Amino acid sequence: RFWIQTQFISAELTEDQLLLLLESLERKIVSQQLNLVRTQVTLGSFQGGTDYFNSSNISIMRTQEDQMLTIVLVELSGVQLQENGSAIPRNKPFESIAALLVALYALHLLSD
Repeated sequence: RFWIQTQFISAELTEDQLLLLLESLERKIVSQQLNLVRTQVTLGSFQGGTDYFNSSNISIMRTQEDQMLTIVLVELSGVQLQENGSAIPRNKPFESIAALLVALYALHLLSD
């Protein structure tokens, strides 16, 4: 089962995203990122919504560096975050966001 998830992750996440996930693991912010992505992403929003990731909730991160790392990670998953707190999905990001969510979940389980 883990092999299947790993194959899905490697097929959808870029090398840059994997490096950012490693940095997140080192910074011990994977749990916060998982909670943020999990609570902000809804299935209904993938079906044409334009506001499923509210970047104003990024303030839960401890430092500005943690916030920026998380923003870049999310944007690499196909979600363009706006200054007003809304988000615009680019090019059907469901698979990329799903892969990010699976990766964060797996790292969270492995790091506990």
